[in-house]
Amino acid sequence: MSEIKFKVIKDGNEKKYIPLIRKMMNRSLSEIRECLCNNGYIDICGLEDIDRLQHMNKLIEELQKKGAEIILYEDDRVVETDFLKNIIEAHFDTERYLQETDDKVIEQD
Repeated sequence: MSEIKFKVIKDGNEKKYIPLIRKMMNRSLSEIRECLCNNGYIDICGLEDIDRLQHMNKLIEELQKKGAEIILYEDDRVVETDFLKNIIEAHFDTERYLQETDDKVIEQD
């Protein structure tokens, strides 16, 4: 299954990102520091996990507000942050379509 993952580009301001990441991901300080200092992935999520994708999107948005530059990957391919937003929106579009289809079938019975 495909994964979405992201890194924060080292910019000398990593210390101001730590409290936000810790708060939103409930990870230890040492784990966060290691990811930031060693250019590791901050978060990794499967494309089918819509709740985690939404949480990841929120974290990315909050980090960007603090000035962080994000590199987002689908598996090993670099993608724009809009790609993540489009996946989330497509999920909800599909969910709405399926609900409408179910409602029509129920009405016909």
